[in-house]
Amino acid sequence: MSDTNHIRQPERSTAPFRSLSVAIERASTVVFDDLDSFEQRGANLYDGFSYGLYGTPTSRVLEDHIAELEGGTRALLTPSGLSAIVVATMACAVAGDRVLLPDSVYGPAKDMALGILAPLGVEVCIYNPLVGGGIGEILTDQTRLVWVESPGSLSFEAQDVPAIVRAAHARGIRVAADNTWASHLFFRPLEHGVDISMQALSKHASGHGDLLLGSVAVRDVELFRRLKDVARLMGYGVSPDDCALCERGLKTMPVRMRHSAMTAATLIEWLKAQPSVAQILHPAQPGHPGHDIWKRDFSGAPGVFGIVFKHFPRDFQAAALAQLKVFRIGASWGGVQSLVAPSVPRKGRSFSNGIVDGPYWRMSIGLEDCSDLINDLSLALSVFDQVNGSPAANAFGGSAE
Repeated sequence: MSDTNHIRQPERSTAPFRSLSVAIERASTVVFDDLDSFEQRGANLYDGFSYGLYGTPTSRVLEDHIAELEGGTRALLTPSGLSAIVVATMACAVAGDRVLLPDSVYGPAKDMALGILAPLGVEVCIYNPLVGGGIGEILTDQTRLVWVESPGSLSFEAQDVPAIVRAAHARGIRVAADNTWASHLFFRPLEHGVDISMQALSKHASGHGDLLLGSVAVRDVELFRRLKDVARLMGYGVSPDDCALCERGLKTMPVRMRHSAMTAATLIEWLKAQPSVAQILHPAQPGHPGHDIWKRDFSGAPGVFGIVFKHFPRDFQAAALAQLKVFRIGASWGGVQSLVAPSVPRKGRSFSNGIVDGPYWRMSIGLEDCSDLINDLSLALSVFDQVNGSPAANAFGGSAE
């Protein structure tokens, strides 16, 4: 018996063992059989295996699955949704180029563009998400990428993605979509001409609020290789354990999303009758900005929407939130647990697009009984009912994001 015996495990065939779950294969080091295969490992970077940072069998399974669900030829995993946005943007734009982002874009994505890309020499232009085909008027010879997020993270305007794609492609400009809200289940950007479809897999795909992952899917293999190169040079890698959890989440994703959507529809109708509610922000609601586009392009809507309340002092918002027992306060969405995220959707916006001024909660509806959620919200809104119509109701304190 030697120390070597402790290091080299005996070889044993796994046949005929087969599992319904993806195997978790962890690795930083990848070993090779001979000199030739080791020296040629760079050729395996994009679709094979060369080093654990660049992919494992577990991550490749999830990438292939995402590509299939998105209707693409390739998909790339990144450590988070924001990192996927970073990779996609930096793969398309360098110093001297111009990138367009909708005013309703995910807040940290706007912060990243203004705080990192702009100092590196990339011009950042924020546009009205409802511009549609009129975006052609603000495209320039330096524009390399147009981001869309339909609907927006807090305000939920639905963008005319096909019209934006036509205008951009007419000038040879790529379009990338943050499709986290709808996911591939309710909207497939690549089928509408978008070049890069991005998702924060941390949300609907994982479904349990316990992992961080992002993805970008494309149909152009050369573009995939460019994205992969940028991710590689930035040192982005993903955990095989997180990939396996996400792969498991995909199996229940349609059931979860459709259930939460039905519950959300019931909740919205109840909320519309509450005296403290000033506005519901959800593209499936008639009259909401982009509602007709949503009906045309989307096959459904998840249980994620916004509530704008009538004016009341900030202390009442804190007291109302303290009443919640089923809902939890949290900034994410798409999980089995219902969440409320107090925020300010008009904060930092140049185009309000009909969002009324008032306290705002973004809601993510999980898998609890609808009656339990209504009872929970009833207790919270009863706090607001104490102030509505009183002089104090005109003193809005708001809530920082």
